[in-house]
Amino acid sequence: MMHPDTELRFISPEVGYGVFATRPIPRGTLTWALCRFDRVMTLDEVEALPPAYQPHIERYAYVDSAGNYVLCWDLARNVNHSCAPAMLGVGPNLEIAVRDIVPGEQITCEYGGLNLSGKLRCMCGAPDCRGSIGGDDVLHLWQGWDAKVAHALRLAPTVAQPVVGYARNARQFWAWAHGTEPVPSHRAYHAGESSSADDVSSRPWALRSRSAGGK
Repeated sequence: MMHPDTELRFISPEVGYGVFATRPIPRGTLTWALCRFDRVMTLDEVEALPPAYQPHIERYAYVDSAGNYVLCWDLARNVNHSCAPAMLGVGPNLEIAVRDIVPGEQITCEYGGLNLSGKLRCMCGAPDCRGSIGGDDVLHLWQGWDAKVAHALRLAPTVAQPVVGYARNARQFWAWAHGTEPVPSHRAYHAGESSSADDVSSRPWALRSRSAGGK
């Protein structure tokens, strides 16, 4: 479930659509939660889909640490990557704003933590753009991501949280926010598949082979 103060906008033929804030969203706000409307599919279920479905899986689904494909039901499927993202993952099923998001700003996430099966060419335009994104980026970027999430979580109890009611793990989120339970690191959700430096394409979630970690 995407934060309600967002809308879908067309960016360009090259990029397609993106998700933008319509009102201020303070740092520490949950911006997305995996909800009961979202579809979680095993590799067997994905492979059983008719061929017409496969391009949609490759474009819009992401892979979790268990190797399942997650397809968001709402405009969350259109969230673009940035190497300087507005939100980062907290636990396996939540995203939190790691800076104040202003109206009209594109809400971006970090694809490097989403278990890409290959390298994705990056055109995010951030000053520190990495040029390409891979599923193993988390292995050398996790400390910076974890620090930003920890700071955002300290602010979570002080801001409105319209998304938390949709979260599958709301109790866990509040335990992290209040510091009563340790926050899991981003590296804990790496599915274990490395990306070849030479395999750069625009199809980051092409179906994963079973020998490369598929279930």
